[in-house]
Amino acid sequence: MPQANVIHWREGHGWLVLSGGGDFHSADVGEIEAEALARVRSGDPVAYVWAAGDIETADSHLAALDDLGAPTGYLVDILTEDDDTLREQLSVAGLIVLGDGPNVGTLRSALPGGALDGITHAFEDGAVILGVGQSAAILGSILTGQDGLGWVEDAIIVPSYEENNQIEQLHDLLAKHPNAYGLGIATGSALALGPDGKIEAWGKGQVTVTLGHNFT
Repeated sequence: MPQANVIHWREGHGWLVLSGGGDFHSADVGEIEAEALARVRSGDPVAYVWAAGDIETADSHLAALDDLGAPTGYLVDILTEDDDTLREQLSVAGLIVLGDGPNVGTLRSALPGGALDGITHAFEDGAVILGVGQSAAILGSILTGQDGLGWVEDAIIVPSYEENNQIEQLHDLLAKHPNAYGLGIATGSALALGPDGKIEAWGKGQVTVTLGHNFT
């Protein structure tokens, strides 16, 4: 498992990008997504998982990625497609976007099975996994009321960290999970975790690390 300071993340040849979210037409978010696209292998498609939000926003976001020069992209409906189809759609992607939205529990519940198998295979093969806003939180180990995927070990990932309610959320979760640590990622910022322990801050670069009381 790659490590940089306190941050440990899943082994793979791809990049794991935790974005604090924001208007996908803004310059900071555009910079983040351009950096992600620069790491996509030529000819690999973009797969957009929209279960946390709505299909209209996902379609608009996919069009914005196209304006940045993204390769061919398609929406992935993990709520209704069968496991074999999901594995096929996701395992071949060079960039998998977990779109932002308020329905994080829906996305978390729908991922295990074919969708997560496909995402894992793609990441291990070199794909970029871009978790946007609330969907970035799923890639940590701890969410409000449930476990995350644990791709970033022992981490509580909180997007839009400049907002008071998000700061309070992280502090509340650390009080309940003192052996964990927090990654607060501001809107327009991203933390990019790459192969061989590479770690970079993109966009505004505003990332806050907060250790739990018992974290070692």
